[in-house]
Amino acid sequence: MEILIVGSIEIEPERRAALLEAVRPYVEATRADEPGCLDYTVCGDPEHPGRVMVFERWAGQDDLVEHFKQPHIAAFREAIEPYPRSGRSMRRYFVARAEEFQSSSVTAS
Repeated sequence: MEILIVGSIEIEPERRAALLEAVRPYVEATRADEPGCLDYTVCGDPEHPGRVMVFERWAGQDDLVEHFKQPHIAAFREAIEPYPRSGRSMRRYFVARAEEFQSSSVTAS
């Protein structure tokens, strides 16, 4: 069963670009080195200058557990320490079913 981690963190708007640059190597390492990682994105919200969006997609729970054991995740946590958060919202979703999506395929219920 796929796992999604979706959420955001709030930081000082003037520090967002620096935080995104600081985490870039760890995002790249996660994508490149973790076979269970299907997607891993940390990016700025274009509507809110102090918000950083997080989207992760994992092949399964075991892959997510292994992710947190990786040395680059400890380094990631150290890299974000100088950027205090004023808010955080993170959710884990267990995907029971997925299919290709086109907006034209949506019908009213």
